[in-house]
Amino acid sequence: MLRSLQSYMRDTFGPPVWQAICRRSGVRTETFEPMLRYDSGLADRVAQHAADVLGRPVETVWEDMGTYLVTNPGHEGVRRLLRFGGVSFADFLHSLEEMPGRTRLALPEMELPEVQLQELGPDHFTVVCRSRLQGIPRVLVGMLTAMADDYGTLCLIEPEAGGKITIRVLDSAHARPAALTLPCRSHSR
Repeated sequence: MLRSLQSYMRDTFGPPVWQAICRRSGVRTETFEPMLRYDSGLADRVAQHAADVLGRPVETVWEDMGTYLVTNPGHEGVRRLLRFGGVSFADFLHSLEEMPGRTRLALPEMELPEVQLQELGPDHFTVVCRSRLQGIPRVLVGMLTAMADDYGTLCLIEPEAGGKITIRVLDSAHARPAALTLPCRSHSR
């Protein structure tokens, strides 16, 4: 999570802002490794310092980072992986519970939050996200918002207490979905 926060801050606000956040946080490095485990609470602490430096609520920092992870061209693989969840936004939502297990097959050391989906009615869902990191549910809100846009779906996504997120699909054909293209490799013989 810290590597994602680092990338988001550096790409969006520039290295000097990230350096100021690191100094304020009291961390000894400005570069976090994606597969290393850091002290519990460090990501939440650094995000709070980022919020202070930027003058924004920490929830907004996390949500914007979630959006960044899906929409930034440098993270196109994340978007493609998520789009494999289904042909519609509703299909994608139903695939969320399977995502941690699928990810662990490829990256066993990767720690993802537990996600539970409940369909309350037509176009009405709740997602409960459990993680040791406080900001993860808000990151998921940002990712869900970006994915709804990617699918061309207009929806209302509301974070609630306890990692609960309420989703109401207002128009599943609001806009043309973004194209899903897969990279091609040429095979020479």
